[in-house]
Amino acid sequence: MKKILLLALLTMAVLPAFSQCKIQFKVEGPEKSYNQVRVVNETSFTDFNCRVVVLNQDQSEKEIYGDYTLKEKGDSDSNTKSGQKIMNGTLLGVKFMKNFTEELSYYVEYKDYPLFDVIIIHLTDKGVEY
Repeated sequence: MKKILLLALLTMAVLPAFSQCKIQFKVEGPEKSYNQVRVVNETSFTDFNCRVVVLNQDQSEKEIYGDYTLKEKGDSDSNTKSGQKIMNGTLLGVKFMKNFTEELSYYVEYKDYPLFDVIIIHLTDKGVEY
């Protein structure tokens, strides 16, 4: 029993600590729903993690959609939650690790592929316009 309790405490200690949502947006693509979220690093920053969360209407966190690891500029990571689609009109947020204090900009792209639809979140350096 002591080993299980110790293991649980150690697991909680190494879990990543994410800050509040720095990026929030409403899904407004042409499709009714989306199967996947992809995050693309177009910043000058390397080796960082982020988390995409589904938000309630009051902007509180409803649930975690997925964690993403971005290594270098041009890198992308995607997540598909089996059986869970993101409906058009849903609020999404992007959180970063608490030690990642840089300010970022973003833009969202929607892709329609034959068997699935994707929300692509492009992270950019602050002040970069697209």
